[in-house]
Amino acid sequence: MLIILTFILNAGLNFLLGLCVAAVLGPEAYGRFSIALMTATLTTTLVFDWLRLSATRYYNEQTRAAAPDLRAALDAGYVSGALILATLAATALLLGRDFGMGREMVIATVVVAIANGFFEFFAALLRARFHNLGYSSLVILKNVLAFAAMVGAAYFFHDPALVMAMAAASAVIATLALWRQTADPHSRLPQASRGQIAVYLRYGAPIVIGNFFYQTVVLANRGFAAAHLDFAAAGKLSLATDMTMRLMLVAGAALDILLFQIAVHRRATAGAEAGAAQVSRNSALILAALTLLCLGYIAGLPAFTALVAPKKFRDTFEPLSLILAPGVALFCIGQFCLNPIVQLENRTGLTLIAAAATAALDLGVIWFGPFQVSIISLAAIHAASLAAGFVLMIALTFPWRAYWPRASDVGVIALAGAAALAVMWPLRHINPPLVALVLVAFAGASVFGGVIYLLDLGGVVRGAAAKALARRRQRRVAQAQGL
Repeated sequence: MLIILTFILNAGLNFLLGLCVAAVLGPEAYGRFSIALMTATLTTTLVFDWLRLSATRYYNEQTRAAAPDLRAALDAGYVSGALILATLAATALLLGRDFGMGREMVIATVVVAIANGFFEFFAALLRARFHNLGYSSLVILKNVLAFAAMVGAAYFFHDPALVMAMAAASAVIATLALWRQTADPHSRLPQASRGQIAVYLRYGAPIVIGNFFYQTVVLANRGFAAAHLDFAAAGKLSLATDMTMRLMLVAGAALDILLFQIAVHRRATAGAEAGAAQVSRNSALILAALTLLCLGYIAGLPAFTALVAPKKFRDTFEPLSLILAPGVALFCIGQFCLNPIVQLENRTGLTLIAAAATAALDLGVIWFGPFQVSIISLAAIHAASLAAGFVLMIALTFPWRAYWPRASDVGVIALAGAAALAVMWPLRHINPPLVALVLVAFAGASVFGGVIYLLDLGGVVRGAAAKALARRRQRRVAQAQGL
């Protein structure tokens, strides 16, 4: 529960951070900032994300005590990646190459990539050992620092490069503050072996390259908008894309971060069949959450835009988000319902196939397709390519369909979603917007939750509710006896 609450707070702070930075910088400067930040994110993914994935898959309390060389290999991988990245950046700058970003922005981008890799790696170590309090403290501290430093830099200096530098500083300071909780006294860098690093690379590389392709699409769309329209257009496209993707990715990850570790444990202790059944239940819960979130977001967009979107972005925020939301939701369902299948079956190369196809479709259309260039058309192409990648991932995981949610569960979720949307849609234009947003959220959650409870999604909803009520009654009895 603590992990989920952490992710909810994380999502809220990230939402607010993105909106505040956009509002202070304005569309043009935010366009430059968002392209640089996406470049840093893409670099972090390519250079460091295999370490995060390997830590959550192979590192735990047992291996920490019995096999310190595993942690040493992870540490060696991070140090090597940071040194290689810093060397490449320094070489490029010495040769006079700034990639059209300016020297300051290149330096800031590389520093953010290394700092975020540092933060994500140590966060993964805490997750792998189920140190939930330490993990939550790390995430919250980093986000609080980032909000204060980045918004302050944007407000006082209006310099995208300085805002990037503050993002890096917040990640490093938060990680160093909780360094001792990730310490492994039995592990030393000389214990690292090339063979173990190779195991991590083979496991993580397909997923990393797949995510790299997906992020390349986002960066290419922004770069295309900046090159063929202007940085202000790129900024408007970036804000709508970032807010929509951040909302759904964080929600999916909040569940996956807990449920995937349960599935790994279940498979290890009870066998492959039990692991598949656990993933099926996990996927039903994640599918339900993402369905409600997507439909609620779509229904609440008019009120959300009026309340939250910065004034200079409002003319395009609602139509762009409306176009992007279905494609982003399908992408997240693939990430958190289908990717665990190939991870547990050690067939992570399949994620690379789906990602490459998605990127090829998007980039092929935006560079060679006969369409009128606008941020609306770029958003539509992006959403369609994500949907196509999801369909391909379904086909690729068909041999392991025992991991999928049961057809009856999918039917329950579809019925609950239709009922919730029917209730939410008439409420979307009520004034004032705050009332509309509250009513949409309350009505949608109530109807959706009611349907999945009555139809007992996955055969676990009523049982879970009964256990929660029983624990509540026990606490009340204990309190009464104590009095």
